[in-house]
Amino acid sequence: MLLYIFRRLLSVAVTFFIVSVIIFLMMHSVPGGPFDANEIPVSEAVRQQLMAQLGLDQPLYVQYFKYMWGVLHFDFGVPYQSPGETVLQLLSRAWVPSLILGGAGVALGAPLGILLGIAAALNRNTWIDYLASAFSTIGLTVPVFVISMVLILVFAVWLDWLPASGWPTPDRWILPIIAYAAIPVATYARYTRSAMLDTLSRPFVTVLRAKGLSERRIVFQHVLRNSAIPLVTVFLPMFIGTATGSIFVEAMFRIPGLGAYFVSSIELRDYPLEMALMLMITFMYCIAYLLSDIVYALINPRIRVGGSE
Repeated sequence: MLLYIFRRLLSVAVTFFIVSVIIFLMMHSVPGGPFDANEIPVSEAVRQQLMAQLGLDQPLYVQYFKYMWGVLHFDFGVPYQSPGETVLQLLSRAWVPSLILGGAGVALGAPLGILLGIAAALNRNTWIDYLASAFSTIGLTVPVFVISMVLILVFAVWLDWLPASGWPTPDRWILPIIAYAAIPVATYARYTRSAMLDTLSRPFVTVLRAKGLSERRIVFQHVLRNSAIPLVTVFLPMFIGTATGSIFVEAMFRIPGLGAYFVSSIELRDYPLEMALMLMITFMYCIAYLLSDIVYALINPRIRVGGSE
């Protein structure tokens, strides 16, 4: 197991390097820059001075190695759109709304999706199963910005129960949390139903019923545990995706989170902030999949690393 973890950490480092090179080259291949006359009306002399001050006039490979050397020392530079603070300070401030709303959305959506999937599996080919399948299909196919628009239209415009946007007060969190929870509910309902149906058809379930165990004990103690591996696969990447901010949800509800800064960093050619966001998300996804593989072996001892018996 330790050797496996070491190999995976090595693959994380290689992936991190390759992604950093691709992102850096893609950012600088886009026409324009942070101090172009189209965006900030400055003279050519001032623009050249700013470019030299920030090192943007140097060759790309020099800029890349300088930046990555800073990353190794946890120095991600200064964001162009907020020069009074560092990138880490900005991210630590912007992560709070994304983490609270995204985490709450997953915490609400995952249990509801699991219960919905269990209900669908135990009532196969009934109206409960059809309703759950229809709901999960709609949740996975309808874009999240459409769901956000419907929530705003119904609860903020027609019923006037909740505010449509903003961040400071908890009553403004309800609609974004529901929007965040839509995808976890639909995803977990679908995965749970499929995994439960596969496990319920196995011989050991028939043996447990023949021994006289209650259906509730069979489902929650044995069937659900053996169906947990696909659910673990989905959870960590989904949590990372929501905790790092949804561009569409944060744009619709005017939330000052990571998703909003991700959009602004692209529009303003804020290279340090854009690079830091992409590297952070890449690293978190790599660690999430590594932890998922480790949890596999803890949940199901039959799984062995490297295919060994």
